[in-house]
Amino acid sequence: MKIVVVIPTLDEDTSKTIRSIQHQTVKASKILVAVGSKKLYERLSTGKSADVQYFYVQPDFRQPLGKRVAIALNTILAKANIREYDYILKVDADATLPKHFIEENLKENADCLGGSGYAMLIKVSAFLKAFNGKFAEVAADDTYLGLAFRRRGYLVKGWRVPPMLRKKRPHSYRWYLTRGAEMYKMGYEPIHVLERMRGDRRGVLYSLGYISAMFKRAEQYALAPWVFRAQIKRLIYGKDTH
Repeated sequence: MKIVVVIPTLDEDTSKTIRSIQHQTVKASKILVAVGSKKLYERLSTGKSADVQYFYVQPDFRQPLGKRVAIALNTILAKANIREYDYILKVDADATLPKHFIEENLKENADCLGGSGYAMLIKVSAFLKAFNGKFAEVAADDTYLGLAFRRRGYLVKGWRVPPMLRKKRPHSYRWYLTRGAEMYKMGYEPIHVLERMRGDRRGVLYSLGYISAMFKRAEQYALAPWVFRAQIKRLIYGKDTH
């Protein structure tokens, strides 16, 4: 079993994340880190580890966060022959993994495993067929990935053993507006978006982003009709179908 790990970071030290990967009961073959800060890259790359490689990827701050992450991941994946690996493990720099994370989650035998973007275990064979070996460079890259896999009939499941976030993530209001717009572009119906307002004032920002994209007639992704139908079924039958 060969696993390549990809970690995107802007200015967060990845040391704890990497240690949690190196201490797994199932070992990763290679760890590739995309660093968006030149200063951090110079500091991290002085360390010597046979299984870890650091790459500086200059971010374009005009692009939304998710798209910057996807571009960085594609940049470093291009430096590895992913066909040599069985799985890609994508881990964010502020996450750590319990020591049995890889071992237990492999038992699910899913094509894509992970409830959100801060840790996802992806089968390379499915990734090559569905995405030609590249992450979709969109603003909601993690959500898009899971939906696109499901649309093509691949098995997507939640974690058997979840990762751990070291700290709560602060997001700007623009992040929520962008995610709302992405929900429109991915085909979510309005009721699903309004549900986010329950007990969370930030849900208003999701809704504003969604409505703005709708009135601007933003171009939707190819998977939008499938997502819309799946959401309607969920509303009718009371079951999450995506």
